[in-house]
Amino acid sequence: MSKLTEVFGKFFQKMNELNKFMKYQAYFHDGALVDIKHVGNTVEILMSSAEMNPEDMRDNIQLAADDSIKWKLHIEGITSINIRNQESIEILYKTYDSGTILDFEIDNGIVELGILWSNYRPKPPTNDFSIIKIKGNKIWWENIPDLKEPYQ
Repeated sequence: MSKLTEVFGKFFQKMNELNKFMKYQAYFHDGALVDIKHVGNTVEILMSSAEMNPEDMRDNIQLAADDSIKWKLHIEGITSINIRNQESIEILYKTYDSGTILDFEIDNGIVELGILWSNYRPKPPTNDFSIIKIKGNKIWWENIPDLKEPYQ
């Protein structure tokens, strides 16, 4: 196999994975933000989709026991983080006990999440909403069907 064939093969494999990811992105609306891990210029966002009909799956993506997709979204080479329209230099973390994904878009290397935050008792209830935008050089996902969510 020539080096050029190998490079094109890897390129098309990555494009196929990206297309697969984009195809299922809408299922994360009304899903859950499970956790955020931010180290250096890399962020990992663990998320769970809304429940899906297994018959809607057209790709070889294993669903979790609750018929959702559980992904770890990797964003590498971060160039900016914007929270509530303000540039942030702080470490990104999960602000409250629970986060419901109301908006999730990826476009031109920018991940945008609209999160409705809430707390569990005995903490006081909250009604907070954040729009988080993360710009990175490399965005990819990892399917983790047995991902455990906090408080289970």
